Amino acid sequence: MTLLEEGLLAMRGCWRLLWRDPAAFEDFNLTIEGFWRSFAVIVPVSVLAYPMFVSTHDRANEVAATAGEGLHELRLGVSYLYLLAGIVLWPLVAAVLARVTGVAQNYVRYMIIYNWMQVPMTALMLIPHLLFFVILANAALIFSLYVSWYVAKAGLQTTAPIAFVFVVAEFALTYGLGALIQ
Repeated sequence: MTLLEEGLLAMRGCWRLLWRDPAAFEDFNLTIEGFWRSFAVIVPVSVLAYPMFVSTHDRANEVAATAGEGLHELRLGVSYLYLLAGIVLWPLVAAVLARVTGVAQNYVRYMIIYNWMQVPMTALMLIPHLLFFVILANAALIFSLYVSWYVAKAGLQTTAPIAFVFVVAEFALTYGLGALIQ
């Protein structure tokens, strides 16, 4: 199977997982090779992130202009560094967390599903960015937190509180990186 075919099948698995289909896991390559191949999500996620980076920049400039401040420079390199840092660091943090919480036996499965789920979640987050629709952005954020929780719960085959710990850690890493890099 080509990487493209694997990715398309994983997108079907993501859709099925969102509908809580217990057979959704059949659509993912849950092998060690599938683990490494799942990091190919960097390509579609990077493409989907570009309009978000631009719209965030445009919105910041609108706010700055309204406040009488100087305009901000579009720093795509910094934005992509933030994205790449998250893609590199989260698997390491999640591995430690999986070991500490006793779910390490399902870590590979979780990461494969987590990685592929980044494509539809990034696409979902793109919609309010393009529309400058703040209420929809908040709803998309809440839904993405739920999806992260469900992916952790189902992927790690664990309890709701352990899955919640993963969501909190991911949230902390995301905002910590944002504060540090941006």
